[in-house]
Amino acid sequence: MSSQKFTLRELQSYTGQRKGDPILLGLNGIVYDVSTGAAFYGPGNGYSVFAGRDSTIGLAKGSLLRDVMPGPGEAPTTMDMLSEAEQTAALTWEKRLKQKYPVVGVLVKEEELESK
Repeated sequence: MSSQKFTLRELQSYTGQRKGDPILLGLNGIVYDVSTGAAFYGPGNGYSVFAGRDSTIGLAKGSLLRDVMPGPGEAPTTMDMLSEAEQTAALTWEKRLKQKYPVVGVLVKEEELESK
C-alpha cells in the first residue's frame, strides 16, 4: 500500500474485520498500518475502537468511546481542537506509533479529494 490520502469515510473500511485486510488508524493527520498489532487493534481486542478511525481525540483523552472521535463525513481532528495536555498525550502516542508501525498515508477532508 503506497502513501495515499484517506478521508474518514474511506478509513472506516480498514478495521481488519475480514481476515487479511489491513488495520489502519489515523492520528494527528497521519495514517498508520497497525496490522502487526492486531492483538491490540484487531476486532474484539482492547484498542479495536481506534481501527479505521481518526483516533486522535480518543487516544489524547484516554477514551475508548467511539462517540468522542469524528465519524465518516466529518473533518479529521487537528491539534488546535485539543487542550495542551491532550496535545502532549497525542504527540506521545504519535511517537510510539511511528516507532512501531509504517505510515501509509494522511487524513484529508472529503472536500479536498472532491475538488481535485
